[in-house]
Amino acid sequence: MNITTFTDYSLRVLIYLAVHDDKKSTADEIATAYNISFHHIAKAAQWLSREGYVISERGRSGGIYLAHKAGDINIGEVVKAAESGTVLVDCMREGGGACCIQPACGLQFALANAQAAFFEALNAFTLADVMGQKRALSFLLTDNI
Repeated sequence: MNITTFTDYSLRVLIYLAVHDDKKSTADEIATAYNISFHHIAKAAQWLSREGYVISERGRSGGIYLAHKAGDINIGEVVKAAESGTVLVDCMREGGGACCIQPACGLQFALANAQAAFFEALNAFTLADVMGQKRALSFLLTDNI
């Protein structure tokens, strides 16, 4: 299974904020650290703020930071929320998509079960669990700036 780039970047924002939990960060800092587009990071950060995973403060001393402790942010919930609306195959679209065999095919059921198992497996992990080695992450993320 694949996750979207948007979900990937949303998780990266959370990891960055968890590593730098002692300060507010900006989308520009995060984008620079990962060497990816500011606009993609800003979009992910806005979504994370709307979903309540991060707090965003505007202004000169503004920035973003985690709204909860890393141990309280469930990776499965984040991925499922970010991937809502993303389908594995066309027949999983509302109304069956454009697949002509959808009414008689069992693939949709099998894939829906696999997708549910994927999210369930991710539910076993929090942001704190996936941070790995915090000091090493901090070094790697600072080294790119």
